[in-house]
Amino acid sequence: MSALAWGTFVICAVAVFLRYMTAPDSGLLIIAIPGLILLLVIPMALGWMSRRSYAQAAEKYEGKGRYLKIAKISLGMTGDVVRVSGIVQKISFKWLNRPHFQVKDDTGGEIRVIMFTSPAEEIKVGDKVGVLGIVMKNIFARTTPAISAVSVKKTSN
Repeated sequence: MSALAWGTFVICAVAVFLRYMTAPDSGLLIIAIPGLILLLVIPMALGWMSRRSYAQAAEKYEGKGRYLKIAKISLGMTGDVVRVSGIVQKISFKWLNRPHFQVKDDTGGEIRVIMFTSPAEEIKVGDKVGVLGIVMKNIFARTTPAISAVSVKKTSN
């Protein structure tokens, strides 16, 4: 679950607790407890379904991605399935379970790698990773390419 989902759950749980402490009413609990459970179950289920879909997409594209050096990727390749490897320089949006990795390879090329779910394993800055995904326009710098990843996995150094 994302930090946002956890924050929402905590705020709602505290509000229910405070309301119940000021005016004990079992009717409130009959409605609030299932609601709090749903605030946990729904994001967890959506996250699980998303990771499962990405795993299936990774299987589908496994044999189709051609290995490229990051410096060779251009906007003209938009829609192509590619593989790159490199070192994670920066991670952003992880708190939303939509991590963006800045990956740099041995040629000095850098590219933004975007996932719309959290990867199967914990990726940290400095990890060497292998990426499988589709070339797209960078959503923050429209004149540069990015990779919409279906798989980001740690590789051996």
